[in-house]
Amino acid sequence: MNHRRHLFLFLLPLALIFSSSPPAHAAEVADQTLAWAHYTPWCTPLNTTLTIPNYYNYPLFRSTGDNQADWAQEYRQAKAQGIDGFFVDLVFSKNQQKAIYSDTLHAMLKAAEGSDFLIAPCLDVKTTVEKQVAELDRMLTLFGHHPNYPRYNNKPIVVTYTWSQWTPDEWQAIRTQLHDKGHDIYLVAHLARSYQKQTREWLLTQLANADAAYAFGFRGLDGMPRDYTASLISTVADEAGKPYMPGLVHGYYGAWLNGRNDFYQPHQGFDQLHKSFQLVRQGRDRWLHFTTWNDHDESSLLPMLFTTATPLLTKAYADAFKGIPPSTPQPEVCFAYHREEIPGTLLRIEAINLPNLARGPVSVKGLLLDRDAKTVATLDEKKLTPKDFDRAEWLIPTAPLAASPHLTPRITISSPGYEHTASLPPILLVNGWHQNAVTVKAPVRQHLSPAELKNTLNLRPTSPDTIEATLTYEATSDIASITLFRNDRPIAPILPATHGKTLMNLYIKGSSNYEISTDPTGEILNAARKFSEKNDPTFRLVTTTTLVCKQGKDWAPAGLILALTPDTRLTIKTPRNPPLIITARELAETELLRLDNLQIESLPADPTLQNHPALKIKNGHHTLSLLIGAQHVSDMYYTRYETTDGRVAFSEIAYPFATPGKLIPVNLIETSINLETSSGASGMKGESEYLSADVPFRTPTVVTAHIPPETIRAGHWSFDGHGRDSLGDMPMMPPPSPILFAPRSENNEPDAGQVLVLDGKQPLKMRLRTWPIGNATVDFQLNPTPGATKPQSVIGRGGWSDAININLLPDGRVEVVRNGNETVPVETLHSRSPLPFGQWSRLRVTNDNRHLRIYINDQLDAEKSVSPARSYGNSTWYLGGGYKTYANYRGRIDNLTVCGAAFAPGDPNFPIPLTRGSAHP
Repeated sequence: MNHRRHLFLFLLPLALIFSSSPPAHAAEVADQTLAWAHYTPWCTPLNTTLTIPNYYNYPLFRSTGDNQADWAQEYRQAKAQGIDGFFVDLVFSKNQQKAIYSDTLHAMLKAAEGSDFLIAPCLDVKTTVEKQVAELDRMLTLFGHHPNYPRYNNKPIVVTYTWSQWTPDEWQAIRTQLHDKGHDIYLVAHLARSYQKQTREWLLTQLANADAAYAFGFRGLDGMPRDYTASLISTVADEAGKPYMPGLVHGYYGAWLNGRNDFYQPHQGFDQLHKSFQLVRQGRDRWLHFTTWNDHDESSLLPMLFTTATPLLTKAYADAFKGIPPSTPQPEVCFAYHREEIPGTLLRIEAINLPNLARGPVSVKGLLLDRDAKTVATLDEKKLTPKDFDRAEWLIPTAPLAASPHLTPRITISSPGYEHTASLPPILLVNGWHQNAVTVKAPVRQHLSPAELKNTLNLRPTSPDTIEATLTYEATSDIASITLFRNDRPIAPILPATHGKTLMNLYIKGSSNYEISTDPTGEILNAARKFSEKNDPTFRLVTTTTLVCKQGKDWAPAGLILALTPDTRLTIKTPRNPPLIITARELAETELLRLDNLQIESLPADPTLQNHPALKIKNGHHTLSLLIGAQHVSDMYYTRYETTDGRVAFSEIAYPFATPGKLIPVNLIETSINLETSSGASGMKGESEYLSADVPFRTPTVVTAHIPPETIRAGHWSFDGHGRDSLGDMPMMPPPSPILFAPRSENNEPDAGQVLVLDGKQPLKMRLRTWPIGNATVDFQLNPTPGATKPQSVIGRGGWSDAININLLPDGRVEVVRNGNETVPVETLHSRSPLPFGQWSRLRVTNDNRHLRIYINDQLDAEKSVSPARSYGNSTWYLGGGYKTYANYRGRIDNLTVCGAAFAPGDPNFPIPLTRGSAHP
């Protein structure tokens, strides 16, 4: 094995990972010490590239376009990370007789043939006893004797996720009926009660019909410490004579970008994972469960964009569990920190040493560099023990550093005879809200030193719709991929096929058949559809300018990357509509186009990225242009380089639309409270998010600072027949009814535009977690419908972050409520003047962390001082509702701007769109 331990461990010779053929009785696992991982089959490696529209942190797997080959490669990666098998999630639907993805499990077993990798089912969602028995009988008869299907004392293993949704009698009935059909199964029970406290009595009842027990995750949702819960489950399992499988869990990211939920449960850097490992009874527990391999809403173990240390972590913990000694001769140190932090928040940077054979103590030290590469903070030297999972942390106040939009850790690790210095991914200082909630987990040795890669990146706006990127690079190792990022999303690949081209990305959803073609000035460079293998006859490029999709499904979106000009004409054909012809510029400005149930989105990310061919090049010069409907002051660009041996480096970050040196005075909350601080229903109640006992800024205070405008999160919605966000990348997607657009003027005045009409039946859900905490401005026009008799929620929120709600009282007065929780007081402000019903008014609400203010028609109407506060919590915001028991708002709304800083009317720093595109009719 190469002594340099790289991220992509599947590059190792296969003989070192898989046996050439399965040994006799390969599936008998009763006497084996094994590490397992939960597996979601809808996130197959074939579908990797289609995760990019939905996640900032996406898998780095490069698909071959063949399911069997992809799975085999994925198993090699899992084995290299110390994982011996997957528990594959099988979901039951009320309207189906068989479990969804059971056929996928069968195909996965076939892909494992010739190896010792194990595949077992994990039952998800309750159905009836009859259906469950019939489906298990079918599956076990079909593939229960497969050599890669694990057995415990010759009993086929069946794992459960929703065990507690069934009664003990139902499980007994399932076992008995399966026995009668010739199947004696080994049932593994997931003993979880989420928000309910575990009790000995409940556990004994649940274990009665189980053969083994495990817990999917220890997140303290019931308010109890994880060691209490783990000890109780394992003790009761021992008393019942049932093996216990401890679980290792990183945390829960939530599904903010894809809109599935607004949850977050603490990761605490490496601590959540490490503390759960400390609960393992070393030498006594025989199986270990990782949560999860590839559930990207949760936290994935496979190699991911921002968490490239995770493969090394799982391997180190799995080896320690199995008693395998370390073999790496050099220090293996990984770092963890938030990708984004609101300035004023105490920045926590954590390092962990993974067991290695380095001689003598491992030294770790570093610098934080600002946008000009100047040192603004020092990470003092820490000494870590090579043979242990040794951790250290640095706590850095960020209020004094707020003038820089990002901070880059420059880290040096050393031991006797070895030293390596590298720059890790920067920390972004953002004002308003977190969008990319990922905790960066980066191995220092995986990042190239400055001498190993020299590069430049220059951005030049060439029109209101296009921007040109030029880069040069020179590396000492072969480069496998270069990707241009915009706002932390991969917008363009650096390939021979993209050199000198203008690029545009499309994301297509819906169940309609369709055909998309360009005129001769354009071409389709790549296309991918979820669950479609290469050469799928129902999804193919007929020519370089025409894509044909048949048998379209809602659950199988597609992505395209095109090379074209802004004036290239695209033709879109669907069965029930005449062909639609639209220019690329018009589609980019519209952002979202609907034809019946077909939805075509101009996407600020390349949804085919992981299906592009790999490079093998050391140096070069590349130029490309991007067609973008709206450009923003906050836009940031950078390039990511990855070598053929899995090492990484980044260019400097560029802000092409920002004014260099411009700063804005603000009040910041200086606090140690961060995204990992337990509050509300986030779990880990009372548990510190720090290693240090003495943590500064435990009590929030207000301090003054200066911030660059490009760090201010903002959104603007004009509602002119579409849901474009012309200040950010968060377009809304309203349902067609009862949410309607209507002309601003009943007399159809020219250029009056359109407005959002809310009838009070249902509010409009906006993008999750895109609502400011602390400093904020909310500015919009409203025309409330006369006849209100109850308080109405104009803009409301779910969750418990320290953010505002805007309400309208029956007498026309405005009510502003800043949310609170157990530590944050609720603050309420009422306007002195009423708004007229049936007429347009302009309303602006600001919070500058010292005062709440209400402005009506650009005049200050009311204000009050507020106490310093900071609370992170679930946050979903709505137009026309969402606040507690208040009635939904009835009326019209127009020209809404939301941003993460406080601006009085007339302030020239108030964010406005740089360009204004027009909607396609």
